Amino acid sequence: MPRVHFHPMGKVKEIKSGGTILAAANRSEVPLGQSCGGEGICGWCRVRILDGADHLSRPTALERKLMVDHAFASDERAACLAGVHGDISVTASYW
Repeated sequence: MPRVHFHPMGKVKEIKSGGTILAAANRSEVPLGQSCGGEGICGWCRVRILDGADHLSRPTALERKLMVDHAFASDERAACLAGVHGDISVTASYW
């Protein structure tokens, strides 16, 4: 099962392949902004991918729109929409 590493907290959560970064954060009690309930609207769950970007699902049309609307950097993804298929490491600017 893939693992999501949360830096700098040092927390790691194993999740089912295809599960989202947000689901892993919630199960690990890692604080991650969210106001839309994971619907891909608010952009508050933005995370920076430190390692393993190639282990994430390709951005959907909804995520691509969110990324443009909220000016995501090239190494950022929406935690509520990015599916995890292998080990990754993430951080957020407010941690």
